[in-house]
Amino acid sequence: MASTTSEDRDHLFSHAISYLRHLSGIIGKLDDAQYTRGSKALPGSTIGKHVRHVLDHFSLLFAALADAQSAADNLQHPLGPVDYAHRERNPTTESTVAGGQASIEKTVASVDRLRHREAAIPTFITISDTMPGGAMASFLSTVDRELWFCIHHMVHHNAIIASLMFELGLDPPTEFAYAPSTIKLGHDLHKPVDASKMSA
Repeated sequence: MASTTSEDRDHLFSHAISYLRHLSGIIGKLDDAQYTRGSKALPGSTIGKHVRHVLDHFSLLFAALADAQSAADNLQHPLGPVDYAHRERNPTTESTVAGGQASIEKTVASVDRLRHREAAIPTFITISDTMPGGAMASFLSTVDRELWFCIHHMVHHNAIIASLMFELGLDPPTEFAYAPSTIKLGHDLHKPVDASKMSA
């Protein structure tokens, strides 16, 4: 199995911090009433709840990594399990903008700490989650894959947050709600065509 390069992993850390800080800036433009207002299109959904939900996943992954001591091949004894179904659901994060931003900064600090102890990050981790019908299942994964999952998961919830902001009559920047591959595709589609590289 090919291992993640240090450069690739640094990209993961950078993307995580960038998206988290962008989200903090977005919610910083809201007041608490807007942050906690229930959606008509998605009953029970608020911007604050989506922020909290996103951060819960990062927190669970980082908690499993807190005691990691070595980056040795740990296939026989993977970290975890990380159970994404049992989240803390911190009410402070979802109830005020200040609480949400404080939780985001705490997550950014966790990413930064992880970045500075990269040599102690093992490869493998076990993930547990609830399947349709309620049964629990466990999967073998890698730490890098799960960090990328947390980032990608955040982007999808950013899209919902953008929709909720439109519902409030606001005009959020939409790029934070698109996956990197979608942004790249959009840029590629608008590049001028180099005729010299076109086949006859």
